[in-house]
Amino acid sequence: MGSLDGKVAVITGASRGLGEAMARGLARQGASLVLGARDRADLAQVAQACTSAGAEAVEVVPTDVTVESDVQSLAQAAVDGFGKLDVFIANAGTSYPSLTDKRYTDLASYDLDVVQQMFQVNAIGVWLCMKAAFPRMTEGGSFIAIGSETGRRAGAGSGVYAVTKACVDVLTTIGAAEMAEAKVRVNCLTPGGMVDTNLFGPNKMPEFLKNLPVSTSDTDIIVPAAVWLASDDSKDVTGISLVGKDFNVIGPAGIRARQSAADSPPSY
Repeated sequence: MGSLDGKVAVITGASRGLGEAMARGLARQGASLVLGARDRADLAQVAQACTSAGAEAVEVVPTDVTVESDVQSLAQAAVDGFGKLDVFIANAGTSYPSLTDKRYTDLASYDLDVVQQMFQVNAIGVWLCMKAAFPRMTEGGSFIAIGSETGRRAGAGSGVYAVTKACVDVLTTIGAAEMAEAKVRVNCLTPGGMVDTNLFGPNKMPEFLKNLPVSTSDTDIIVPAAVWLASDDSKDVTGISLVGKDFNVIGPAGIRARQSAADSPPSY
């Protein structure tokens, strides 16, 4: 018995990187999956791997998260194909290969089209996922937005990518508050300790990331936390920003203790 037996999960950006890792992880726990990304051929390969890993069933839906009709169709595919939508992981994100270029060293140096594309995918794309998922989710549902530590450690040179990822934290806070009555939890998950270099080009890392406590690593670092947030074991957890690397060290009990301390009024 897997911890996600009977669950139906949608994952965007599922054709590679963190999305693929999470798809495989949820598959190993018995979830049925609806995988979204722009390339059908890549999705089909991931779907086959998920089926082999133990997924109850897998569907693929080519999806551009900047196109509202695509995102709506992706969420509806879960309902049409499996009768419900339990988990939605808004993972799709983008950067720009030329972030390693000297043209993008400060906010005033960006080209407008680059900024617009990052906001369209990283911020508006997450909002479109919320807009599609929330009305289709019922009590016990779990919405997981994939964020980044860059948005929380912003400084000179952090760039527009950090701004778009900070938006994900705010969307999570608002979404959790708005969905509390429906008992649908909304959380933000970041890998912690790794950078998916697919965002920046092969083996490239912008200078601003080199100054943060991150490094390239196995994308599976995020999987245990993603599975936990998707499962009923986290049914009392909402509105938090969870770092996968931390979860792997302190586990659910440690996360709850940390959250309880954060929610406690200060003592004087």
